[in-house]
Amino acid sequence: MRIGSVGLLILVGAAAATAAPQSASAQIVQPRDYGGVAARNPFLPDSRPPGPSAGAEVRDLKDRIAAARESGDLSPREARRLEREARLIGRLAVRYGRDGLSASERGEIGTRAAALRAAVNRPRR
Repeated sequence: MRIGSVGLLILVGAAAATAAPQSASAQIVQPRDYGGVAARNPFLPDSRPPGPSAGAEVRDLKDRIAAARESGDLSPREARRLEREARLIGRLAVRYGRDGLSASERGEIGTRAAALRAAVNRPRR
C-alpha cells in the first residue's frame, strides 16, 4: 500500500497534534502552596541556638575589622579582603535564611564567621 504525499502530510500532522500539549498552560509549573506556618508553642523551648543572630555577628565582625584598621593592626588591603569576606557571609546568611536556617547552614555560617574572627584577631608582626 502506497501513501501519497498528501496522505503522508495528514499522518505527520495528526502525529504532531497528538504529541503536542493541549495548551501552553500545561507546560508551566504553578507554585505550590504549603499552607500557613503554625504558631509557635509557648510551652516548648525555642529551637534556635543561643547566641547572636547571623546579622549581628556580621555587624560585629565589620566593627572589629574597622577598629583594627583604624588602630593600624590591619593594612587597608587586608581590611578590604576581610570586609569582602564579611559581606559574603552576610549575603550567605540572607540567602540561607529565606526559608529558615538548617543546622548545617547555621554551622557553615558560624564556621566562616569564626575563621574571619580569627583572621581579624590574628597577631601581626
